[in-house]
Amino acid sequence: MNDLKWIIQAPDSSDEELFDIFNVENGRNFRIRNDPFEEYSESEFRDRFRFTKDTVNYLAEIIRHDIEPTTLRNRSLSVAEQLLITLRFYATGK
Repeated sequence: MNDLKWIIQAPDSSDEELFDIFNVENGRNFRIRNDPFEEYSESEFRDRFRFTKDTVNYLAEIIRHDIEPTTLRNRSLSVAEQLLITLRFYATGK
């Protein structure tokens, strides 16, 4: 605890030094999620999910209040992402 007090009171401590001292890696790796609405053309989207983009957006609005995450912690999936995962499973069985 004395080290912490010294670091806070040190007149020449930079923010980078403090970050280096207290940065503890937690071993988490987050994948960058691609947006299927942006990634796929309308025909590719329909082939992959068996619904058009407009239909998926409509369905997401209908079920939003039932499955919307209550927190943004842990990078929870959006309603549209949850719906697309479900539709993909129903379309392929995988």
